[in-house]
Amino acid sequence: MIFINPQWQGSGLTDELKKGADTLAQYFKTDFTAIPLSGKELTTVYNIIGFYPILEQAESFKQIISDSKLEKISTIGGDCGIEIIPISYLNKVYGNDLFIIYIDAHADLNTPATSPSQAFHGMPLRLLLNEGNELIKQKLFSFIQPGQICYVGLRDLDEAEKIFIEENKIISLTTADYEIIELTIKQSKKNKIYIHLDLDVLDPQEFRHSLFPSDNGLKIKDVANIINNLKESFDVVGICVTECTATTLEDLQPIEEILKQVRL
Repeated sequence: MIFINPQWQGSGLTDELKKGADTLAQYFKTDFTAIPLSGKELTTVYNIIGFYPILEQAESFKQIISDSKLEKISTIGGDCGIEIIPISYLNKVYGNDLFIIYIDAHADLNTPATSPSQAFHGMPLRLLLNEGNELIKQKLFSFIQPGQICYVGLRDLDEAEKIFIEENKIISLTTADYEIIELTIKQSKKNKIYIHLDLDVLDPQEFRHSLFPSDNGLKIKDVANIINNLKESFDVVGICVTECTATTLEDLQPIEEILKQVRL
């Protein structure tokens, strides 16, 4: 099943990601289930911008997934904060036998105390690692361990995130070399794969419709090949594409080879 979660509040004070999610909804037509947006105010609470709508939307997503009894989940965002529900759900379903390929220019490892922006989309992985706001943590199905994460394309980090990655020996690959990714998965001895893709990991010269583009990005064809190879070689049980600001279907044409692979 494909879920479209238009949550934008995790990115701060702009609703560009909602517009991007709406465009992706047009692309997928009626072949998805939408997660409802909260109408709560975008206020900063517990050092998190938009805390209450994020909390409410997490509860909505959790309830919908809980009722579905799914074994595989595809999700379209929205901001990266939407990841806390599908990842924690699938991790519980498969008893921590989940390995997460996190294709992203950013680490998303801040806590409310370390985040320079107070934007929740920079915090989801740290929350999944059982650190962060207690009220949002209560919405999770389970927590992961640092050894379940492999970054691909990571290049734009805050100092606290660098320290956390080094101290916890989290694998970080700067290139899109599939053979290294495959070897890393095999060494992990995990059998279920989850793919996270933040479109800001892409080369902005090839795709500019992401909220926080970063120079020296990965090529679209290389990312599409990674996803295709992972689906052919492993049991991919989850995939999520986030942080799209496209406003027309034409804007999405450069990443169509990626979007075609979202369905599991």
